[in-house]
Amino acid sequence: MTRIATLLTLVLAIAAPSTARAGTDPAHGTYRIVAGDVLDVIVWRNKELSLQVTVRPDGWISYPLANDVKVAGATVVEVQKKLEEALAKYVTSPSVTVVVTRVANLRVSILGKVRQPGRYNLDGPTTVLDVLALAGGLTEFADHDGIYVLRASTAPLSSARWAQPAPDAVPASCKASERMASR
Repeated sequence: MTRIATLLTLVLAIAAPSTARAGTDPAHGTYRIVAGDVLDVIVWRNKELSLQVTVRPDGWISYPLANDVKVAGATVVEVQKKLEEALAKYVTSPSVTVVVTRVANLRVSILGKVRQPGRYNLDGPTTVLDVLALAGGLTEFADHDGIYVLRASTAPLSSARWAQPAPDAVPASCKASERMASR
């Protein structure tokens, strides 16, 4: 078998939330809202304006009295301020709370010499080891020295070779997944 045939390629197609931007105050959270997120918008002392909305694929929400509001890429605090400003024309001193109740699924594709290659939905922060476990682990034909991780982001596609620790750093009885976890 050729080396290419034994490579394990992980493609992290993250059409997912970018979790941080430089200059964001961590006290107010760094999560950026994306299409597909579900938001609970609560307007204090106004049950008619308190409702749940889903971020549309174009990154906007439709909200009573505020019409369409662009929320994709904004933090929860930024969305709260946008809605408060829009509602101030109709409601005296609106106090808005926004809660992300469901995060849009992160998706990952696992290809190569794993037991169950395919596309998987992730529910939150996940490591490469977790993703390998979802795919049932490596097969006996996998090239443990030829694992690549490809990430899609706003930057050009980047890749990294998965390096194993020096042989003396890991007991010989460890499986490949345990060696990956020790990095």
